[in-house]
Amino acid sequence: MPNSFQSAAEKPNSFALLLGYLNFSAGAIDASAWRAINDIYAQFEPCAAHGEIVEQATTVEKVAGALREALNHLHQTDPAFRNVDQAKGVVRIVFEQVLPAYREFHRDLLEHQAVGAIERPFFLMAIFQAVLATGGPWEGEDDNVVKKVLYKINDYMGWRPVAVLENGQLSEPYRHERVRPLPIYIRGVGAAHGHFSRLVDQAVQILEEAPKELLGQADFDLDLLSELAIDPRAFDFLHPAASRPNYLFGLWDPACIDDEGYYRRLVIQQATLEGILSWSAESHPGVPVEQLQQESAAVLAGVMLMASGLSGRGPGAMQSGMSLTDLLPRIAAYRDNFYRWLITRLPDEHRLRLEAEAQSLQQPFGGVRRHINMLLADRRARQVGSVTLASVLARLGRIDAAERLVGLVPAASARMLARITSRIVIAQGMCRRGDKNSLQKAVEILSEAKNLLMRGIHCGALVDPWNILGFAGQFPLHEPGGEALPDSRVDDLIGSVGNLLECACLTWQRSCLESNENIAKKASGLVEELASWWDQYATTSVGGIPHLSGIEMVQSAREVVTVLEERRTTAPLPLPPTFWRDAVADFSSARTHAAAADALLQEKDFDAAMGLLVHWITLLEGDEIDHSGNSWLVAAHRWLRSALTDLSASGC
Repeated sequence: MPNSFQSAAEKPNSFALLLGYLNFSAGAIDASAWRAINDIYAQFEPCAAHGEIVEQATTVEKVAGALREALNHLHQTDPAFRNVDQAKGVVRIVFEQVLPAYREFHRDLLEHQAVGAIERPFFLMAIFQAVLATGGPWEGEDDNVVKKVLYKINDYMGWRPVAVLENGQLSEPYRHERVRPLPIYIRGVGAAHGHFSRLVDQAVQILEEAPKELLGQADFDLDLLSELAIDPRAFDFLHPAASRPNYLFGLWDPACIDDEGYYRRLVIQQATLEGILSWSAESHPGVPVEQLQQESAAVLAGVMLMASGLSGRGPGAMQSGMSLTDLLPRIAAYRDNFYRWLITRLPDEHRLRLEAEAQSLQQPFGGVRRHINMLLADRRARQVGSVTLASVLARLGRIDAAERLVGLVPAASARMLARITSRIVIAQGMCRRGDKNSLQKAVEILSEAKNLLMRGIHCGALVDPWNILGFAGQFPLHEPGGEALPDSRVDDLIGSVGNLLECACLTWQRSCLESNENIAKKASGLVEELASWWDQYATTSVGGIPHLSGIEMVQSAREVVTVLEERRTTAPLPLPPTFWRDAVADFSSARTHAAAADALLQEKDFDAAMGLLVHWITLLEGDEIDHSGNSWLVAAHRWLRSALTDLSASGC
């Protein structure tokens, strides 16, 4: 550990300042404490060449150990630290309870974040502040303190439209959707220690020197920027919000508003910030790295202005009432004006190079901007390719291969959908085996898939079902102008729920036919629970999206079980000619016919399946042909394929 202890007569060092805050504060903001934790991190992560800082996964553990050691030292040597119960309790709760609990709370949403990537100095300070604000107790009630702290610090969702239901009530976002952005700049303190430090400091300096009239075009006031933070969630290029202008760059936190109605926290996308930072790490022969760093800072400043221009400085700003059609040309114009102004302030050598570059690429700072756009486009292409192939592998039941592919994509939606699909496919295979152990395993795997489905919805990886009804399957891009686009996540969710219900129904049917009452009870309970949960969202009342009714699937499964049990009671005698006419007279849907035919084909009873198909086709007239004709064709094709490939004695 760095030598950081000094006598009480000397100027208090960073450890003494921070521990004094932890021991005596009630959670008020103290800039000196924020600077102190920055200095402590700097002792373990010193600057390398060109001011670069390499963040280390073990730094947070080293900081925790150093704080404990420093507290013991101060307790023994400094009369002001005679009683250190509060500081000792806070340090213990934060490092041993809150940080692991935060990771566990967001295990789905932030799974892509490496160890130490979140636990940076200002994030740690925000947690310290939240723990102090709870007021303890510092022993014996850790679970209660942790619960309060998580509720307090998880305060950000970004652009997350909330549906207004028919009763006039707003649907409520889920707790796991909210995260704590990672602060990288605090007003009055400066940039957080880390690999973004120099970039952020330079960008803020540029904005400090920028003409007020240029900043005014973006409705940006640096004095109102209390915090600049990173969204720790992975940017999902397939999420409909990715089509929102400038969303890829950042936005004012719509929930962080001061008493005067101004936004105070600007949140930048991590993928964008990493792309900006990578410009100076690229090989540019003959170009000083200091110039590249300055260009990166210029683009970050421009990104902040673009993010501000979409919403203005508060909900009452002029921009909040403008449509995207009117806003986008304004944003593009002042962005380029800002870049042109900045070029004029650079040293001659740098200015002349950028002017030539702007003329060649038809835009100021075109090199770094093109680099960032290409990097982000490459990330999007990799996500599309990996997610598509992972979906295919998941449907084939290749869990390990699908997991490896979605591991290349940080987006939570890719992981959750692949894991849900893989489990459903495996359960289908178990169900087709039909023995007791396989059916029991199928129920367990389907329960896992259901839990993953709920977790995916609750963390925001999957669409909120209330939004299907509330927005009619659309995703609002900008409230004032009413701009919206179809929400592709709706089909993903309906497909996953439908496949899960179908497989659970199949397990229920097979268990009943095999007289496994215990397994059948579990499977039927799973079907009914999932169907009841789904039907509360009334998605069948929304036009233009796939029809999925839970009660219809439950009723269909019951009808299939009833008729197949009745058929089994006649075995081994042949079925009477009128059996299917009488047995299926009350079938409520094409799904019931298809499920019954599938069950018969699984048992290789081709005669019974043919009888069912013949009776079914006699019912298809008029609109029923359009509604159920395709289902009949699929079932008939499967019968023909199965009959032609059957090599059993009865099939020859």
